[in-house]
Amino acid sequence: MESEGKHKAMKEEKKENILSTSIEILKREESKKILLISITAFLIVYSFLYGFWKIPIIDFGINRLSGIGFFDYLFVIAVSALTSIFLSLFLYERRSKLASASSIGGVGGGFAGIVGAICPVCQSIGIVAFGSTLLNIPTAFLTPYLGFLKVASIGLLGMAVYFKADSIHSKKCKSCEVKVERHDKNKEMFLYKNNIAFGSLVVLTLLLVFNNLMIPKAFATTALSSVSGGTANLGSFEYGPKITLKPMPLAQGEQPAIQGYRSKVKPIPTISELQMKPLTGNAAQDLVNNVVPSGTPWYGQQAGVSFDDPITAQNLWAKGRAIQLSPQEEQRWGRIVNSFTCDYCCGSPQNPTIITRCGCAHSLAAQGMAKWFIKNYGSSYSDEEIYGEMARWYALWYPGPTVKRILLEAQV
Repeated sequence: MESEGKHKAMKEEKKENILSTSIEILKREESKKILLISITAFLIVYSFLYGFWKIPIIDFGINRLSGIGFFDYLFVIAVSALTSIFLSLFLYERRSKLASASSIGGVGGGFAGIVGAICPVCQSIGIVAFGSTLLNIPTAFLTPYLGFLKVASIGLLGMAVYFKADSIHSKKCKSCEVKVERHDKNKEMFLYKNNIAFGSLVVLTLLLVFNNLMIPKAFATTALSSVSGGTANLGSFEYGPKITLKPMPLAQGEQPAIQGYRSKVKPIPTISELQMKPLTGNAAQDLVNNVVPSGTPWYGQQAGVSFDDPITAQNLWAKGRAIQLSPQEEQRWGRIVNSFTCDYCCGSPQNPTIITRCGCAHSLAAQGMAKWFIKNYGSSYSDEEIYGEMARWYALWYPGPTVKRILLEAQV
């Protein structure tokens, strides 16, 4: 009994010594300077990767498809702080020539933090400059793992800092030790003996469970009705065979649904008609089924396009920009395209870009599409319907961001 008490007291003393040793190291002039510089540098880098800001004048940066929340700031601060502490301890260790191989956790945590930072929406990483997209990296495959990556980055960095501090304090590398196996009769499991490891596992498990509960697999909080009269309702939104949903520029004096956004999701009539699929009760899936188009529209054969081949259609629509219009038709075309925004590629919800100022392939296709409809069916359809058909194709080209944006505003 007495030996157990001594063992516990020694462990508590060791924890205090590791903490005090680490604090003492970080208080040293050189380490303090490294810590402050690295925190500043990592905050700048991570906030840039997270899409908090863009480089002025050239407008170079990464587009966010969602608003910046409290937990976004918290994540960036936590990752920056832990990475900076790890770096400061690592450099101190190198200066003091202490052997350690415990850097793998820091590298892994830093990498997971970068992936978590650059993937706030995880449909793609859009790098833009001068109003045009320079690079678009698809990352939709990471969506199910985004929460895990963020939790893992914090967990890995936290463990890396602990092991680094412990190796410096004990002047040896815990992860490098070759232990002699002993067959104790009353041998306890490692997790029961090591309170830190056990506590870390419990915390990580709870965070992962909480994260899974928060994933919006079903949008139960929003009123989702059955298909009625060919249309479906999602909160205040209505969509159907000839009605789509798209962010539109705010009218004079109009308030956004989400603070800081400069466009607002609205229902728009379309030219093509979709066959409505039965509602599943999962709002995201229902939007994919009934807002993201499939099949071939009635004008498909004439235009040579199909919803089932979006890339070929995109290239064909872009050729429509060469269509010659009359002065009146040109004026009408200008009205339509100069009010149609790109919120996902060249622009963002906070700073949507008019497609005539956007150089991406989607904007060129939309401009050509508008000319084609004005030239061939200008007397049959209104500006709003042509606008709506362009929006329908944008939902096909940006399915993930479109569905996410609609769900986000439907909750407001």
